[in-house]
Amino acid sequence: MRFVFTLFISFVLGVSGLSAQDFPLQFADANGNIIADGTELTLDQPTVEASEFDDAVMILSGVYVKNTTANDVACGTEYSITQYSNGDLQTCFPSNCIIRRGVGTWQTEVGIVPANTLKDMQTEWIPMDAGTLDAEFQLLKYKLNPVTKKYTVEDEGPTIKMHFVYNPAAIRTLDGKTEISSVSYYSLDGRQVAAPNHGIYLMKVTYANGRTETTKRRF
Repeated sequence: MRFVFTLFISFVLGVSGLSAQDFPLQFADANGNIIADGTELTLDQPTVEASEFDDAVMILSGVYVKNTTANDVACGTEYSITQYSNGDLQTCFPSNCIIRRGVGTWQTEVGIVPANTLKDMQTEWIPMDAGTLDAEFQLLKYKLNPVTKKYTVEDEGPTIKMHFVYNPAAIRTLDGKTEISSVSYYSLDGRQVAAPNHGIYLMKVTYANGRTETTKRRF
């Protein structure tokens, strides 16, 4: 609903509007497969990062951004934490790593994604205790003003929602590889489709540790 509202506002204000499918950047999995606009991912597989101080639990998003064009793209994201229990949300896309705590909405700095490149968002939740964190990201395309040498938003792109869940009591033995390997979509009669159109589809997420998760989604 928020995405539809955003498109409506853009139309009223006369902002140029590429469709999400035509936007030069797309969310993708580790193999470069496009994750459809509006997808909601449930992320509940923790990994342990050893440090010189302690072992920090992290839940990785496994989400990348793919430049589908032959041109470099100046970009960033607008992102929101809409539900927060505890811990830190860290994102390192498109350039510097930023840590946020609590509910709010922010924009990242502008960065360049080179042509035909798949870039890891390096986005993860670092929980301090059991709980959940919900975050939503929207890709933004920027243009450089030749006079002021400042970037302004040119177009708004696809969105993705991340629902992080940490339940220490449910942790099984993990191999430490919890990034998303692939995301595929199927019609309700079981036929695989390249990308969902409007309607209800089955979304199958396969993680690097072999775990799979299939959910029913409306697009």
